[in-house]
Amino acid sequence: MTFCGSSIVTLIAAPLCLFIIPADLAHAADDTAMTATELLAAFSGEDASSFEAYFEYKEQSRIVGVEIHAVGMENTAARYSGQEGAYREVNNILRITTADGFEGLSGVDTYYQGPFNDDHLVELQGVIPQLIAAKSLDPVEVAALLGKSRPDLRDTAKASIDIALWDLAAKKANRALYELLGAKRRSMEPYASLPFYETLPEYVGAVIEYAELGFTMFKFHVWGSIEEDVRLVELVQTQFNDTGYRFMMDLESVYELEDALRLGRQMDEGLFLTYEAPIDDELLVQYAELRATLGVLLIPAGYNIYSPDFIRKGIESGAWDAGRFDATVVGGVSEALKLLTIANAAGLPIDIQSWGHSLGQAVNLHLMLANERTLYFEVPMPKSVFEFGMKNGNMMDAGRIVAPDGPGLGIEVDWEHLATADFHVVLELDLSRTPE
Repeated sequence: MTFCGSSIVTLIAAPLCLFIIPADLAHAADDTAMTATELLAAFSGEDASSFEAYFEYKEQSRIVGVEIHAVGMENTAARYSGQEGAYREVNNILRITTADGFEGLSGVDTYYQGPFNDDHLVELQGVIPQLIAAKSLDPVEVAALLGKSRPDLRDTAKASIDIALWDLAAKKANRALYELLGAKRRSMEPYASLPFYETLPEYVGAVIEYAELGFTMFKFHVWGSIEEDVRLVELVQTQFNDTGYRFMMDLESVYELEDALRLGRQMDEGLFLTYEAPIDDELLVQYAELRATLGVLLIPAGYNIYSPDFIRKGIESGAWDAGRFDATVVGGVSEALKLLTIANAAGLPIDIQSWGHSLGQAVNLHLMLANERTLYFEVPMPKSVFEFGMKNGNMMDAGRIVAPDGPGLGIEVDWEHLATADFHVVLELDLSRTPE
């Protein structure tokens, strides 16, 4: 499709000490023969059999409607490094409705260095027949079936379906998703995640501006140039030395080892909590060298390599102080629970990424609230622009992040308001008369 204009709607009918991972937990977590309740039990260590009914497929609980929205706003476009241009961000919202009156929602963001794109919507449209044919509402079973019928399906598309099915189950249970997963807490400490700015004063100004919203921790996306990045660290340590603020640095994997060591030593002088993605994630030996040398906590990017095998390799090599991934990137709640089970068994904290729109933030928040080894919640700035189209997208409360009230993800979509977006494509399928 070709798009033009300011708003388009197309309707289509159709932490620090690592241990040996117990063998039973290490392999149970990525057993493709598992069910959702078995995965819950492996993650929480508790009997989850009472939840089986909420994942059960019956004729009266079959999927009868599918709606997919691709939504983009120009004000969410951002640079994440001085080494690359701006990315436009599309919020892909999947809504499935069942014959018994429930609905499951998910939101997965995709990024484009160019015009807005609806490729995620098109990919989901192509897999809906397999989803219906599966005759299952168990997200783990559905993922296994799709893995066989559509091995080419991207992890982000898998995540859209998986998250919607977990949301559906939690709503049937009348529980918030984090409660279904096994709540460990009710709120978390947030940090303001800043996009890339062109000048040093802009970073200082952003910290001052967003501190007024209640943030005391801030993450910088920076130049990826050692001299510029060192100047920023020096300025921050001078400007904010007595404020009580703390900072994080994200390098987007652009450094070589020598520059990563130099900047890390500068950060060790104070104020900086974490050092994210200084080098390529594949360089586990070099990560281990960085970790052995630096005092600041070391975290990978977690975007391109996030399999159970890779998590195990990172643990075995002592590469990180915490792992990192995003549920919307790795394939959904099911895959996230598998990775968390492996990491938890080894005592490795996981820094779950949550840059993006409210629905994507929410699913990652629910996972964090059910996992005590995740310390902080990432809030993208400017905060309000990522809440577009949501009735209750603001999850800040008295300087803390809390899950929205209500079952499932808890986020309520303003469906009519979505049509006012700069980019909006919607697909609606009525499956209520789909033949057996």
